[in-house]
Amino acid sequence: MYNISKSEINDSTLLTHDAKLWAIDNLEYLNKQMRFFGSSMKTEKGAEKYETYIMYLQPADKVAAKTLCVFAEKAGCKKDCLISSGMLGMTTGQNAATKRTVLMLLRPIEFRTSVLSEIDKAERKALKTGIPALFRLNGTSDIDFNDIIKMRPFSQFYDYTKITSRIRKNKLTNYDLTFSGSMFSSQAKAQLRKAIDNKYRIAIAFNTAKTKFDTLTMPNLTSFDDTDLRHLDGPVIGTLTRKGSSRVERALENNKTNSFFVTLANITEFNAMLK
Repeated sequence: MYNISKSEINDSTLLTHDAKLWAIDNLEYLNKQMRFFGSSMKTEKGAEKYETYIMYLQPADKVAAKTLCVFAEKAGCKKDCLISSGMLGMTTGQNAATKRTVLMLLRPIEFRTSVLSEIDKAERKALKTGIPALFRLNGTSDIDFNDIIKMRPFSQFYDYTKITSRIRKNKLTNYDLTFSGSMFSSQAKAQLRKAIDNKYRIAIAFNTAKTKFDTLTMPNLTSFDDTDLRHLDGPVIGTLTRKGSSRVERALENNKTNSFFVTLANITEFNAMLK
């Protein structure tokens, strides 16, 4: 039990108003023990090499009064965050992500202890199965978790980030970072150009689900859709298809020059960055 009270929730300056209402309405659920790591279908495709553990929090300012994704507004990824797609978008997934985020903010010591305990448990399993464990702490956030990573120097961690300085400053040999590109704003494009110039590994999403109705043609780059084992890749630019969208949504998005995705309207500009 975390022993979080209604008064503690109401007095907190770390939670949004809506998050406080949720926490009070779900107080019993909030105070129960929980798992902090989950998995995704994408990572399971690489399960023959690694068993991947991902932590999903509520992104940006959905729960936290101070955003957990400092570049979310400029990158235009708040609306299309994967927290709203697939199993994560269902009520159970949403509640679990909200609970993890509230616990991280209100009980940081217990949060860290629980995360480290799950990492240790996964590593013990890896010793038995012979399948190494791989950890992603920022499944739907962009937080500096270096304190946790430093405490487990023999575990392998990876993340995606929209902040090039996080990649430049990273000195941890057990922490691999991939830059997540966006075409949404001048600031996002500047970060993308910087990542390309510095030859960082880059993931960029295209506004296509590769159906017969999609007219956007993806360039001949490495696909990042098949596996999430990014730490095995070199400094390549990898493509991702759009998830959780309709044919109509993609058609409308293709008219936008400023989009989180590479679209029909901005693909010429994107291709020019590669030259």
